[in-house]
Amino acid sequence: MFSGGIDVLGEALQFIGWAFLPLVLLPGVVLLMGVGKAFARAIISVIDSFSTLTGEIIKWVMPFMVVSVVIAVFALSIYGISSIWWDESAIYLHAVGICLGAAPTYLAGQHVKVDIFFEKMDDRARALVEIGGFYTLLAPVCIVVLWRSQSFVSFAWQSLEGSTNSGGIKGIYILKTALCVLFIMLLIQGLSVALRAALRLRDSQQAEFSPHTDIAFLPNSKPEASE
Repeated sequence: MFSGGIDVLGEALQFIGWAFLPLVLLPGVVLLMGVGKAFARAIISVIDSFSTLTGEIIKWVMPFMVVSVVIAVFALSIYGISSIWWDESAIYLHAVGICLGAAPTYLAGQHVKVDIFFEKMDDRARALVEIGGFYTLLAPVCIVVLWRSQSFVSFAWQSLEGSTNSGGIKGIYILKTALCVLFIMLLIQGLSVALRAALRLRDSQQAEFSPHTDIAFLPNSKPEASE
């Protein structure tokens, strides 16, 4: 019965994914045809709000991870006590922090880029790079990974895959799911960034800034003072 429930959930998520896929074309539609600007701004607001909230929550994972490592080190060094479960908890916290923190990092413009070139570009060139990067790199990679990962994530949930170590955390299926969540959130946040770049290119007099961060989609840019 549990397996049947997982299959139903998987089909529902797959349907949601196919329904979302046309939105990937929206930045191109906004850029080429200039339509759907209000809809694009609404999507940007929703996505950025979600990423910001996720970032605010997930930042508290890091202190817990540090505490977990410190306790494990002290317990082993001073008392000679070792716990597989405790050691693996740091791995889980680290993985969750990376997977759920990638999209908020992208929103804040703190991800790794080839800044030696990007920083020298003007606003229009940067916007073109953002859209080009979304369609040629980010979106294709995310979609392929999500498509190829369906089987092993489904199998992990069906078997409730856990640690191979005795006394370890029985939650490998959670880590595998977190990888899928990573690419889903990156794809969604990439859509927001590409939409903001498209709006910028359509109306060069009006910069499109995220209301949730003082960093626009263009690094080192600051929001214009409202009149």
